[in-house]
Amino acid sequence: MSSKSKRARKAPVRNLNTTFLFWAIGVFVIKLLIIFNIQGGTIEISGRPFFVDGIWIGADGENYLTGYEALNRDGVFSKVEILNYWPAGYPLVILLMSLLGKSWALTTLALFQSAIFSLSVYLFTTQLARTRLKKFSYLVFVLVIFNPTLTLSSIAIGYESLTASGFLIVVAVILKDLIDKNENNFLKYLIINSLVLGLLAFMQPRLIIAGVLITISWIIVRKGLKASFIFIIASLVVTLFFPATLIYRNHKAVGLNAISTNLGITMNIGAGDNANGGYMTEGYGVPCSLTGSKTTQDNQRVQCVINWYLDNPVKAFALFYKKTVYFWSPWINNGFAGDVYTGTMLRNPWLKISPITNIASNQDGANLVYGSVGKLFSWLWLLSGLALMFYGFLVLWRQKSIERFIAFLALGTITSNWLISLVSIGDHRFRIPIMGLSLFLQAVGLRTLFKAGKPPMVDGPSLR
Repeated sequence: MSSKSKRARKAPVRNLNTTFLFWAIGVFVIKLLIIFNIQGGTIEISGRPFFVDGIWIGADGENYLTGYEALNRDGVFSKVEILNYWPAGYPLVILLMSLLGKSWALTTLALFQSAIFSLSVYLFTTQLARTRLKKFSYLVFVLVIFNPTLTLSSIAIGYESLTASGFLIVVAVILKDLIDKNENNFLKYLIINSLVLGLLAFMQPRLIIAGVLITISWIIVRKGLKASFIFIIASLVVTLFFPATLIYRNHKAVGLNAISTNLGITMNIGAGDNANGGYMTEGYGVPCSLTGSKTTQDNQRVQCVINWYLDNPVKAFALFYKKTVYFWSPWINNGFAGDVYTGTMLRNPWLKISPITNIASNQDGANLVYGSVGKLFSWLWLLSGLALMFYGFLVLWRQKSIERFIAFLALGTITSNWLISLVSIGDHRFRIPIMGLSLFLQAVGLRTLFKAGKPPMVDGPSLR
């Protein structure tokens, strides 16, 4: 045996769990310092001054704060319209944070979101390291926890960070269950995941589709098709309880039997002869005769938009293409898709320190970033990211074990959210909830690519 081999055998094996824990805590501490150094300011909410401190205002920050201010003033059954138009889940989360002190509510929210994010990345990667993907886990950890947009979103007002963390926690729990195969713990893990997915739907109802897909797939793989029915029903009851509370809140408040009334309006903005696929303030929509209550009108808009897509397949696919580009576009969108559309991430905390933002701050830099060179790099960024994601999926799919199933869950969650954007509005902010999983697949693709297409697999547990 060579001396080199002997040294390799004697070298200590790195404890990934300890490494991940150390860095997860370290990232949280750094965010702690940022949070307590954010300069507060006063904005106007419902015609009143509102002091914001310890957190940045996200894309819909004013709307969430308006809802929170109404809940804080009038109680859970506030009649303020924004709580019926927008899902009231996230404002209720802020209200929960205020129980520790109203003056600290937003700072507490930033601390909570940051802690959950670090915990979710730690849980996901430590379980990943127990599979044959151990050699991928370190790169996955680095790409996710240090992704500027994803990690800094936890210090901004918005549901995106908590939902991204939630999906990582759910997949981590599933991984643990599939690895341990402990029948005594399955029901416990099922309840935990159902609660987490319910909370995600509570903050953003459209995520329920991905949640149902994840849960049903996991139960069938774990228990078989015949024995799955009772577990699926039990999980759905727990999961749907949370969005159901929003319906109850709206019913008690204003007699509205719906989570919100903005689905039809949002879908209508993204449809019609003049739609560009993104947010518009005028000239959008399809003809629709509206009658009855707000809930009925919202349902009528949904049906009108679906009918328009079916009647205009060529225009529909053209819009689907634009919405796809907007969904996966860079954070600094320079109109490379054809239309000048910036999305709703202008308040992305990363843009405060992004070198590209600094380059574009003067005329020569702006000409570079928003000119042909910038558009070329934007397309390369978009296409390479998608290529790596699908390549990573194919790498895992060929493993035919736990790795294949996790790849299915990851891509299923990603594509379900992507497809929802196709029938509503294309916006790069909507991909933040699935960024942890897309970065996971991209990390697998990237590392395999550098290994000349040979994934560095190690021994690990099987699915059965």
